[in-house]
Amino acid sequence: MNSKFLISLLTILSFGVSVYLYVTKSEMMDSAYGPGEVILFAIPVTMMVVVIQLFTVPILMNQGAFFSRFKKGIDHIFVSLTVILFILHMGLLLLASGTQFDILRLLPILVGTVLITTANALPRFQLNTSDQPTSLMNSTHQVWNITLRPFAYPLFWGGILMCLCVFLQGTFMLISFFGILLITLLAAVARAYKAYQLHVSGR
Repeated sequence: MNSKFLISLLTILSFGVSVYLYVTKSEMMDSAYGPGEVILFAIPVTMMVVVIQLFTVPILMNQGAFFSRFKKGIDHIFVSLTVILFILHMGLLLLASGTQFDILRLLPILVGTVLITTANALPRFQLNTSDQPTSLMNSTHQVWNITLRPFAYPLFWGGILMCLCVFLQGTFMLISFFGILLITLLAAVARAYKAYQLHVSGR
């Protein structure tokens, strides 16, 4: 599915739900979560800002080679941000309308989405290397390119496991969430360091 279409669709749905609740004068718990208008429209307006940025970034970058290299990575980031905001908005509306809902259950989904998106976007941000192998900048770029994929791989699977934590109950969900997060980050750093060591020893 086209990223612009998906982001626009989620933004329209978010506004549509908020407008419906506002027109039908659904009761919002102002005292606990702030003014009803803010609860209804703060996040949809933020999503609208994301949509505007998505459409204006290519124009600002003049559709040059620089943007074309990173286009898919940037699209992944925008899609992830929009999905996170949409999920958060729906959860906040459920809470504000008085529905019994544990908002902490959104935490594994939101963080898992960030990890998966980061894992998919990072390998696309390869840096250009020059024909001068002794250059410090060229060496730095090579190390960056070599460690990107090994670092991103654990993030992808850690994000999937983290999303599954939503099915766990109570304290066990939080323990599993933080445990997976810690193991994921340590594994990502370890794999990146191993790739760097292999690169150094291969010279």
